Amino acid sequence: MKQKENKFGWLELMKPSPKQKVALQTIKDNKYILYGGAMYGGKSYLLRWALLGLLIYYFKKYGFTKVQAGLFCEDYPTLKTRQLAKISAEFPRWLGTRHADHKDYGNCFILDEQYGGGILMFLNLDRPEKYDSSEFAAIGVDELTKNKEQIFTVLRRRLRWTDSKTQKHIPDCKFIAGTNPGGIGHAWVKKLWMDLIYDANETEQDKFAYVSAKYDDNVIKNPEYEAMLNSMPEKLRKAFRDGDWDTFEGQYFEQWGRDWNTCKPFKIPAHWMRFMWMDYGYSAPASVHWAALDEIGRLYVYRELYGTGMTYKALAKKIESLTPDWEKDMLQGNMIADPAIFSKKGEDEFEKSGAEQIEEATAGWLSFRRGNNDRINGWGIMREYMKPFKYEDTITSKLIFFDGLCQNAIRTIPALVYDSTRVEDLDSKGEDHCADEVRYGIMDIHELFSEKSPEPPKKVRTTDDIKKRDLAALKAEREEEDGGDVDWMTM
Repeated sequence: MKQKENKFGWLELMKPSPKQKVALQTIKDNKYILYGGAMYGGKSYLLRWALLGLLIYYFKKYGFTKVQAGLFCEDYPTLKTRQLAKISAEFPRWLGTRHADHKDYGNCFILDEQYGGGILMFLNLDRPEKYDSSEFAAIGVDELTKNKEQIFTVLRRRLRWTDSKTQKHIPDCKFIAGTNPGGIGHAWVKKLWMDLIYDANETEQDKFAYVSAKYDDNVIKNPEYEAMLNSMPEKLRKAFRDGDWDTFEGQYFEQWGRDWNTCKPFKIPAHWMRFMWMDYGYSAPASVHWAALDEIGRLYVYRELYGTGMTYKALAKKIESLTPDWEKDMLQGNMIADPAIFSKKGEDEFEKSGAEQIEEATAGWLSFRRGNNDRINGWGIMREYMKPFKYEDTITSKLIFFDGLCQNAIRTIPALVYDSTRVEDLDSKGEDHCADEVRYGIMDIHELFSEKSPEPPKKVRTTDDIKKRDLAALKAEREEEDGGDVDWMTM
């Protein structure tokens, strides 16, 4: 009986759907594979069967026995629901043995020796550092977007296998993930597998591949579940049924739409007011955007600087190099930054703040003002700017990013999710640097056009004494300089 079973057809046993066959071929041809999108697309099923198939493949191709693969979920209850409850029914007993608590491998499925004795370990990611000394020839992660990018980095370092007998390596280790849109990791997952945006030091970018999974790809139909999906609001229906990565459950900025929040770059009229917004980071990315205000109050964000590892002075120099000389005067008084850069560092009262270092590095030109850090009200105003409205037979909004030139803002802002504890706020564990900086800028614009008593214009603009300004004060200053009425749009 064993000898007969040894010749089983793997695909006949798994019975993959046509889309799962596409995913299996993609796994064969690539190293980092994401099978994702809609609910009920057969993602969890593919993960467990693909990992088991890889263990058999490594035995047949290389002769390696007791090879280990890991199937991960974010916590044990989720692992039990998504995977363990299904495996006992799906994996035939003649193929191997299911262990709830093996003395060496814990919760696992161990293939019969005639298939190589490979071990599929069932693990959770509550403390990923506990795998620091582990090795896996193949790794699968169910619902990858439930995790931060650091989890992927940790697991990626564990993706290797050396045969203890021959000391030879498996050259084609695999990382496979399944996921739906949404969750704390939505932005970084979309960045790597959909937008194909990689760090400059990424040497394996040609080894990433994405296979879209949709509800209709599952050959086992569930009419009741399909009816539920079809009855959802349009945005959720697109996410859960069609796997649309621009809309998903828990999305903080539901008002976002590529049709009205992005546009093709164009030459900005010289008379439009210009602004610069900044959120500083060193280990986390620093984010800077340049924006222009048109005649009907739309903000067009046309230039972006986004990156890590820049000191205050290095960032200042980079900003200066990206700003044409003719534009520098137009930005004076219109530069807003996160309040944190105005704090003194260390105990020495003479040590300069980040704002002072930036100003000093540019001979006084980069003179930022302190941004308003009222998060909840700020997000509310930002939502209003994102909303679509009709203007001259077109759908537009008051916040529009230049496509191709502001890719990190376009990538991260719509991917942000709600905070699970502070329900009105967004989850700051996500990639929120662009959003924070744009919020400072929008709140500043909002104050600029709000009805206030005019303040006398400042004769000397410094980061310490300029906290806010309004349109009336700026207009009065320009009229005083030019000796006549001035259209504010020429300022």
